[in-house]
Amino acid sequence: MENTATAVKNKIEVKNLNFYYGKFHAIRNVNMSIQEKKVTAFIGPSGCGKSTLLRTFNRMFELYPGQRAEGEI
Repeated sequence: MENTATAVKNKIEVKNLNFYYGKFHAIRNVNMSIQEKKVTAFIGPSGCGKSTLLRTFNRMFELYPGQRAEGEI
């Protein structure tokens, strides 16, 4: 039988992400990878940081003074 396994490719890689609204530390030390050609869902209660995390991916937070991200995406 032939081995048809292929290497998993990550489309997005997050390393040590921290996000701040002014002095408020909203996201702490997030590390994750999102695989290519896979469905990924962010699920959690209101106010837990789902939308904030997504805004860091496309750098929308840079439009607003006082918001900053540290780490790698």
